[in-house]
Amino acid sequence: MNYLMYAVILILLLIFIKETIHKLHGLFVIIFFFVLLYFLLSVLAIPFIEQLLSYVSSVPYVPQLVYSALFYQIGLFFQSLFDEEEYETFGELVMFSVRIVLLFYWTSEFAKVLSNFSSILEKLQ
Repeated sequence: MNYLMYAVILILLLIFIKETIHKLHGLFVIIFFFVLLYFLLSVLAIPFIEQLLSYVSSVPYVPQLVYSALFYQIGLFFQSLFDEEEYETFGELVMFSVRIVLLFYWTSEFAKVLSNFSSILEKLQ
């Protein structure tokens, strides 16, 4: 309930800034975005992910999948921020780089599994 009240106060403050100091509104939106992102990640998301991972620690690749999803979601947040500020190209560049980083990571993970699988197949022959 506290987070809902913080969100309402933040929206009212941003509306007030937009109506009074329109030229600085974009700057304040970006500042509040980063403050709110840090707050949500440090207070809510990271503890939730750690608790979730403690429940499924024996399942392979769950931590990698969860952190990949979080990284991808943060990329989407940045893309929407750039899109709202009318920098669509930078937003697409952010998502492209996030996809490339995730692709490199999962390719290396897949290569490890594939090498283990090929060694098992060699032993069976």
